[in-house]
Amino acid sequence: MWSIAQIAARDGVSKAAVSKAVKKLLDDRPETPAERGAQGQVMRVSLAHYDHYRQCHVNPAKATAPLRSADGPSSDGRLPLEPPALVMMRDEESFEEARRQSEWLKVGREKIRVQEECGQLLRRDETERAVSMIGAELQAIIRRLPNRADDIALAVSKEGAHGVRVLMREIAFEIGNEMAEKLAKIAETAPETDALLDGDMA
Repeated sequence: MWSIAQIAARDGVSKAAVSKAVKKLLDDRPETPAERGAQGQVMRVSLAHYDHYRQCHVNPAKATAPLRSADGPSSDGRLPLEPPALVMMRDEESFEEARRQSEWLKVGREKIRVQEECGQLLRRDETERAVSMIGAELQAIIRRLPNRADDIALAVSKEGAHGVRVLMREIAFEIGNEMAEKLAKIAETAPETDALLDGDMA
């Protein structure tokens, strides 16, 4: 529901011109939603009905204000404007949302700073690269297990299952030592800190 003054300001015409159009609208279509004052004067009228009525009954060549559809652009190509109160409400909501997001951003940054100081942050790309490299090195050690097939066969022929169990414990111990040595070498050659990402010096 818009007042006469709001419609006049939107269309850039006088309040008298809008009042005249509203009177015709209510005379022709008395069912049009409207708010009236104590003296019966029209205080507010349905903007959708007002625009639709003018769209249907006003000659575009003689119209002093652009003809607007209820849900589309006006005759001069401009989209219908929103009521000032609605615009203000949306502006306030936008401001509140921006302020809320700003506060959450500050909280997030502070949390990251604390985590960084506590050593809880790791670079994902470097961590994934390290995991892939370590996995490949350990798999290479495990893949050499078939080379012990002759030793296992000999243990079976001499002592059966018990001999195999003893030998497998020895092999597992050797593989564990090889893995530990490989990880120690990787740790010795690894840098203490990650390289800077592009833009970290900005």
